[in-house]
Amino acid sequence: MTVEPIRHLNSRKRHLADLWSAALKLDQLPQMDRWISEEFRKNPSFGSRDRKWYSEMLFAGIRFGFLAIICQKAYEAQLKFSIDSAKSVESWNQFLIKLKPEIDSPAKILSVWKTISFSQFFLWTEMRYLSLSATAESPFFASEDSEKCASFYAEFMQFLQNSTRTDDKLCLASVPLWFGQWLEERCEVSAWTQAEQAHFLASLATRPPLWLRMNFADRLPDVRKELEKEDFRIESHGSALQANGLKGIFATESYRTGAFEIQDLASQEIGAHVDVRPGQLVWDCCAGGGGKTLQIASLLKNKGAVFASDIREYKLDEIKKRAKRAGFFNIRCMAWDGIKKPEFPKEVQLRHGFDWVLVDAPCTSTGTWRRNPDAKYRVNAQNVENLVQLQLQLLQKAAEALKPGGHLVYSTCSWIVAENEDICREFLKSNSGFQLVSMKMLGSPASNADTMFAAVFKASI
Repeated sequence: MTVEPIRHLNSRKRHLADLWSAALKLDQLPQMDRWISEEFRKNPSFGSRDRKWYSEMLFAGIRFGFLAIICQKAYEAQLKFSIDSAKSVESWNQFLIKLKPEIDSPAKILSVWKTISFSQFFLWTEMRYLSLSATAESPFFASEDSEKCASFYAEFMQFLQNSTRTDDKLCLASVPLWFGQWLEERCEVSAWTQAEQAHFLASLATRPPLWLRMNFADRLPDVRKELEKEDFRIESHGSALQANGLKGIFATESYRTGAFEIQDLASQEIGAHVDVRPGQLVWDCCAGGGGKTLQIASLLKNKGAVFASDIREYKLDEIKKRAKRAGFFNIRCMAWDGIKKPEFPKEVQLRHGFDWVLVDAPCTSTGTWRRNPDAKYRVNAQNVENLVQLQLQLLQKAAEALKPGGHLVYSTCSWIVAENEDICREFLKSNSGFQLVSMKMLGSPASNADTMFAAVFKASI
């Protein structure tokens, strides 16, 4: 990364330059929220306002980083977008053809970022960030040619907004171009209209709201009362709550006592596909931190049991802590490597398997870019191919634990068809004893949430 002496930057911006440089020195982009938290622990002198600003700017840099590359390279090439439309289109097409080989992988994008000066990179980022904030401020990172950049930026954005080409839509949304084929496939399979596609891409520029799920419905009045007292604005969306406020929700009494969990709306909709009844047995075989595990446990009302497994045993410790806080005593945790069916206790064997099995499979996480924009720089075709093989393997092995007539739920937090509908079709080809009950995309663009997928199968009796 080109880090020039930036005398005009105040201490805040110099610290931001140091943080950005440190992130780019890594072999690949880290999971930014965790990395930022670790950097803050190393720098306890940062105040809360400074930390918030650093976080917002670093996330803006990641969120709009691909667009910043495009803007910088197009500006250096002295492209014109306001004189002759046909000429503009032709010069842009030729420019993009030449640029694509330089930015066709996560590693190459990171490499290009390192060649752009800090102030120039964040000049483009800040212009995009300010346009979303609907302010009339001039570019935050002033430079000698900032006015020229601002003029170029306005013309370029207008050009991209008027284009109907997939590549141009991806550039405008700051999405790497290798996702183009997958996006076109998703639009075709889901029959997204142009408006839905545009809404989906535009939403990537913002974080989804904070969604809450009640562990105990009867505690809702008390939760609302406490949160509203703490200046949260609460909106009900079915059984889910949307909370908007400036204070930290983890410090509330309702959260500390397990009245609710923080869980995205689309994730809650996946959990709702596990339509359990009290007394049934459920296996959440890729439980992660246990969000859906606790949701299932709440539906079981401490009757029956939900078995939570994951290859990462530290995740199981997290589930145990969350279950204890919420007061759920029907959660059993066990490690699973995903290779062979675990040895379940007698209560499962006596019932000839589980009533429900949930396979919330590891995936590319393309549906969580609004929360984790760094994830889009860790995905390529090889990643997808490897994950597809794992997803099918997990689904097949998990199905062996289902009792006759039981239900199998497959889900991901990805919108890529190969990880979703294609997996379901492949599973049915080799498992004639199952029938597909339903499969659908959840969340954005239909609702203000992440984008996820869920399918339900039923085993023959």
